[in-house]
Amino acid sequence: MQKLFTSFLIVVLLFSMLPTTGSAPTSANSVSTEKTLTNDIFQQLSNFNTDFILTYEGDFSKIKTVVQNALNHIQKNEQYVYENISKWQLAMTYTGTSGTLTFKIIYLTDKKKEDHVTAEVKKILPKIIKKNATQIDKIKAVHDYIVLNSSYSSKTKNSQYITYTLLTEKKGVCQAYALLMLKMFEELKIEAKYVKGYSNNERHAWILAKVDKEWYHIDPTWNDPIGNKADEVRYKYFMLTDKQIAATHSWVKAEYPVAKSEKYKSFHIATQAFTKKNELFYMNELIS
Repeated sequence: MQKLFTSFLIVVLLFSMLPTTGSAPTSANSVSTEKTLTNDIFQQLSNFNTDFILTYEGDFSKIKTVVQNALNHIQKNEQYVYENISKWQLAMTYTGTSGTLTFKIIYLTDKKKEDHVTAEVKKILPKIIKKNATQIDKIKAVHDYIVLNSSYSSKTKNSQYITYTLLTEKKGVCQAYALLMLKMFEELKIEAKYVKGYSNNERHAWILAKVDKEWYHIDPTWNDPIGNKADEVRYKYFMLTDKQIAATHSWVKAEYPVAKSEKYKSFHIATQAFTKKNELFYMNELIS
């Protein structure tokens, strides 16, 4: 039975009045365009601020569209931050062409935890990435590290969905696996997408990574053996095309890049094993 989780991140955008209780919102600079609004919202989100106010100078009759466009941009282009958000709440007040946007955000994580994640990732990567490593070498090293150092479980002290938990408790669900991979790829300047979809009719998450202008699916959760095989890495779901992974996974294809190259198919058709105990790695040569 594949490892899945039944709960998933729900992001709610409420155009409503905020409660008056809680900490006072922090103020931000006045903004007048969709681009500056997007940048200012992301700056607040990347610092995991829970309450903040933006002053908007512009056509307030279109503000809902402007805000939605800003959030859509962040969702598409700043996925690591966006996928760590649990709920949005937004209140708007305005007079004429001037008004305020008051945000209240609930995160799955917080800045202290994410500072720890960033520091740990910066420590880990130099240890697992060899000198002169190619892009595929780096991707494989990240994949192997996550699989070898993680165990699928929803029984965690902190949120089962976040990178912090996977790094500190060595446990988590597919969202945590995928987010850690995304975080490491971002640090390595490897273009990647966090994919939300389904597997066996259950909500699931994995990664699309770009190598030499081609996209490939990577599912570290499904490559992590169940049972007691803690020192084994599998590659059945590594560097797959849309067609290959569609046999077990489904997603809204129009929302993601197309993956069609079979350059690395030897990874998932070869008999492979990697054990930490004897440090042996068996693998067919990559198809050129």
